[in-house]
Amino acid sequence: MTDRPLPHPPTTGGPAAVVTDLTVDRGRVRALDSVSLSVPTGAITVLLGPNGSGKSTLLNVLLGTVSPTTGSVRVLGAPVRRALRTGLVAAVPQSDALDERFPVTAAEVVMQGRRRFTGPWRRPSALDRLAVDESLDRVGLADVAGRRVGELSGGQRRRVLLARCLAQEAALLLLDEPFNGMDAGSEEVYVDVLRELAASGRTAVVSTHHLATVDRLADSVALLNGCLIAHGPVAETTTPQILSTLLGARLPDPADRPAATEGALS
Repeated sequence: MTDRPLPHPPTTGGPAAVVTDLTVDRGRVRALDSVSLSVPTGAITVLLGPNGSGKSTLLNVLLGTVSPTTGSVRVLGAPVRRALRTGLVAAVPQSDALDERFPVTAAEVVMQGRRRFTGPWRRPSALDRLAVDESLDRVGLADVAGRRVGELSGGQRRRVLLARCLAQEAALLLLDEPFNGMDAGSEEVYVDVLRELAASGRTAVVSTHHLATVDRLADSVALLNGCLIAHGPVAETTTPQILSTLLGARLPDPADRPAATEGALS
C-alpha cells in the first residue's frame, strides 16, 4: 500500500460534532432520549449498544437524513446541512446499496468520492484518477480497480466504500456497522486504515456490535441504549460489569480469537 501522507483536513478548532439534548421520535417509538455527546476531532468514537439502541439513528441525524424531535446538532462547527454541503462528511451505510447487476467498476464507485472536487459536470482529471488509484491501494484493492462490484466479496465491497471516503478527502467519516459480513483480512485492513486516518487528524464515528474490534479501533466508546449510558475511554466504558449489565456480553481478551464474540449483541 502507498505510504504517501494524507493531506491534513481543515480543522474547526473544536469537536468534530456536538449533539446537545437530542431526542428523536420515530412514530410512537422514542429512538433516542436526551442524548448529549461531543465527538473529539482526530479520534475514533465507537457507538456500542444492543440492536435498537439508537446507534444508526444517531448516525443518520449526523448525516441529516433523520431530523431531531428536540435538541441541536452541529457538525464540523456548523449546522448539519451546511456541513454536508462542504463535502467534508463521508459515510459508509449499513447496507452498501451497490447494485450487483449494474455494470459499475470498483474504480468508478471510488470516483464518486471526487464529486466534491469535480462537481456534476467536469471530467475527472489526472489528479482525480490518481486519488482513486491511491485510495484503492490504501485499502488493498489496487488489483480489482477494473472489476465490477458485483464480482467482489462482501468484505471487498465494504473496502471499496471506505476507499470512496478516502478519495473524498473527508474530515469526518460516519460508518454504520462496517464489519458486518466482513472476513478477517478485510477487517484488519479496515481497522488499520481508520487508525491511519485518525493519526492524520481525521475523525470517525463507527457504529458496531462487533466487540472483537473495539479495543483495537476505538479511542473512546459511547454506550447507547435509547439514551447515552456512558462515553469515555475503552477501559472505562467496556468493563465486564457494564457489558454484562447492558449488553449481556463481554469485551474479548486480546488473546481470544476475533470470532469468539462476533455478533454477541445481535
